Amino acid sequence: MQNRNFNLSYTDMPDLERAKSVDSLMWLFREFLTDNGYPRDVAYFCSIQDLMDAIIRVDKREAYYHCFHGMEINEKKRAALYAYWILKFRPFKITDGRFWTGEQACVVNESFAIYLVCSVLFYSKKRFSAVSKTEQGTFYQKLIYAFRYRDISIDSMLLLVESINAETFNIQDINTV
Repeated sequence: MQNRNFNLSYTDMPDLERAKSVDSLMWLFREFLTDNGYPRDVAYFCSIQDLMDAIIRVDKREAYYHCFHGMEINEKKRAALYAYWILKFRPFKITDGRFWTGEQACVVNESFAIYLVCSVLFYSKKRFSAVSKTEQGTFYQKLIYAFRYRDISIDSMLLLVESINAETFNIQDINTV
């Protein structure tokens, strides 16, 4: 970021950097599917155009913070921005007929957004995913509902993610998981 966007003119993200970001998000989405009990052969669709749009918008927001506030955004804020744009663009769809009637497939973007945020919050997706949905408490369900049905602004998303911690999900000792 420091080599680009240090003045009032936005410079596009290089193609290679954008491709790496797409690959990273796709890898994380496949990990999310595995951690949520989907079989390895589950069929899904990802709109790469929507995913790239999300990546560019996160990059532009980072440039905004750098240019107008003189600061780099932290991983929590970056995760919140990705979660926000995934909720807006809904790039992921489970297309496997085995899961068409399952609620989990209907809220795949919402669940993945939470997964992104929690992966950063708990420094390891394995720590968070090892905790069952029931142990995560009702906050998880309320968050899924809010992400699906409520209008959350980008600034609200940043504030929300900054305020979430292990206790929010009823996880007493994150280091023992």
